[in-house]
Amino acid sequence: MIEIAPSSGYNPLSLQYELEASSATMDLPGRKVLTVSAFTEQIRSTLESKFQSVWVRGEISNYRPAPSGHLYFTLKDETAQIRCVMFKIQSRFLKFRLHDGLQVIVWGKLSVYGARGEYQLILDTMEPAGLGGLMLAFEQLRERLTAEGLFDPSRKRKLPAFPKTIGLVTSSKGAAVSDVIRILRRRFPAVHILVSPSAVQGDRAPVEISAAINRLCQASGVDVIIVGRGGGAMEDLWAFNDERVVRAVAACPIPIVSAVGHETDVTLSDFAADVRASTPSAAAEIVLPDRRDLRENLTHIVARLTHSIRNVIRRNTGAVEEQLKRLFNPKRQIQEKRLALDDMIVRMTRAVKRRIGDSARETELFTQRLKPGRLFKQIEIGREQCKSLVNRLHREMSGYTADRRAALLSLTARLDALSPLSVLSRGYSITLRQETYEVIQDSNTVEVGDMIHVRLHKGGLICRVLNKMEETNNRIAGRSSVDSDEEENRNTE
Repeated sequence: MIEIAPSSGYNPLSLQYELEASSATMDLPGRKVLTVSAFTEQIRSTLESKFQSVWVRGEISNYRPAPSGHLYFTLKDETAQIRCVMFKIQSRFLKFRLHDGLQVIVWGKLSVYGARGEYQLILDTMEPAGLGGLMLAFEQLRERLTAEGLFDPSRKRKLPAFPKTIGLVTSSKGAAVSDVIRILRRRFPAVHILVSPSAVQGDRAPVEISAAINRLCQASGVDVIIVGRGGGAMEDLWAFNDERVVRAVAACPIPIVSAVGHETDVTLSDFAADVRASTPSAAAEIVLPDRRDLRENLTHIVARLTHSIRNVIRRNTGAVEEQLKRLFNPKRQIQEKRLALDDMIVRMTRAVKRRIGDSARETELFTQRLKPGRLFKQIEIGREQCKSLVNRLHREMSGYTADRRAALLSLTARLDALSPLSVLSRGYSITLRQETYEVIQDSNTVEVGDMIHVRLHKGGLICRVLNKMEETNNRIAGRSSVDSDEEENRNTE
């Protein structure tokens, strides 16, 4: 770039001279001038050969997942930042989700993007740094134990209403144990407390907590167990996320209350326990009722019971007094029963008289109907009615029979007219084959010498065919076999 100093006047010849002088200066012999692409390529070659694999720690910002599955973000610390990209083929193996502010340790190679003159890290692997690693382990173990069913709500048990013995698993030196004991004694002094001490942080804590829970399970008479400790950093509470502790809590046959840290602290032991308490002190208040509350509740119950009894007595006082009057004044009771009996006798007498009157009227009615003169008259009337019905029946039957007989004679005459037998009575006959009794209607269907059966009006004849005659001009002509023989004899002579 050439910078032109401002002047009071504009001279085109002067500007042209300066540009030509600058151009001549830049083209001096012996100077190696690189293009931007060549220079960027040298940078890329140098950086990528030197940083082929590198571990970098930083904080994620400007996280931007692409629809293609690639992950883009900026890795930064207090004074610098670098662009990073993890392609889909590597990002699918991540066991945690990225978000802005997450501290991570990444491994990859440096790459220069010449189109924009920028460099970036192409990542192969990534893992949370510091607390992020613990959270990753937390999520992985939680998913596995959830799949096994250790956190299933159906496994949760109810706490006993009035436990006699309470087990306590915590550090014997911390403030939590003294706070829990103090609250338990205040709420219910008669309760028996059995402390099973253990370390609550450090490498030995998971083993000691599991052993302390098992000791209380083997002890007799323990009704409920409190497992917990006071607040602290997440690393301090990590023993209660250990798989051994979580499985010991889930396998315990006694109901367990988990009370680890404060309200915002969540451990895997909370998921496995039957009840979660925000603090150890809250757990002590959950497992035991306060005797003062019990006393107040008992007072309220006694007052309500007394009030109910008084109401019952008040409602039944009148009935009791009435029963007492009846019990100590039998004369009045006898009088009431006597009046009731008199009233019943009057009603029964009226009912009997009414029934007797109804029966008398019915008897009189039947008596009138059964008198001899009236009975004979009714018999005579019935006899006349029977005679009339018999005569009418005879007339109807005679007319019906005559009509049916006339119809039958008419049908018989029609059938006789159509019957072949009636034709035979007029001199006709029916000719049948001797063998099959088929009717012969054409002379051509028989031969001379065949045996035939002739059906007459009375009886029949069995004949032999001697000659056949044919119908010619309504005349029948023919020769017999005898005539034919005689003619042959004459011709021979």
